[in-house]
Amino acid sequence: MKKMKQILLYKLIFLFLSVSAFSADDGFRGKVGFDIKGFKANLQPNIGWLVGGRWGGYFGTSQVYMGLAAYFGAPTGLSINQEKIYYGGLTLGVDHSLSKSVVFEASLLLGYGEGQMRQFNFSERSHYVVESGLGLGFGLGGGWRMILAGSYLHMANAKNFSGPTFGLRFQLRTSASRKPND
Repeated sequence: MKKMKQILLYKLIFLFLSVSAFSADDGFRGKVGFDIKGFKANLQPNIGWLVGGRWGGYFGTSQVYMGLAAYFGAPTGLSINQEKIYYGGLTLGVDHSLSKSVVFEASLLLGYGEGQMRQFNFSERSHYVVESGLGLGFGLGGGWRMILAGSYLHMANAKNFSGPTFGLRFQLRTSASRKPND
């Protein structure tokens, strides 16, 4: 278990350094965002919440990006003292402008997650988390976007912490160029 966490940590550090190398390029483009999500665990009747963030760097002039994301919350909406879920990992995605102000985004997160529900006296870990998602966003100006996003979180061997998510993301796209990048 400890060995697996160390390997994952090393992989995340390597990826962070690899993605950070993009910033050495004069044309670096990236994005950072904050998410507020609703979460419906498959085997639970209530809707919970998740908050988190993501960061990514674009490959050259393409709309394909790679980065990191992490989320934390309460899977059925109770207090954090009674239950919790957290997960994070590497992201790969693409966004495409549908018009001057509307953007479509697709992403995939691969990583690690864990959850605990004290009221039912169980705890589940998943060394493999996959979250695929789609979003539709609107430019707010100055590089800011607001994206309505939906995804499905799958935590292998943790069926009580797998399920659909839906939410709102506020995202800032950055660029080394003089033009606004939204």
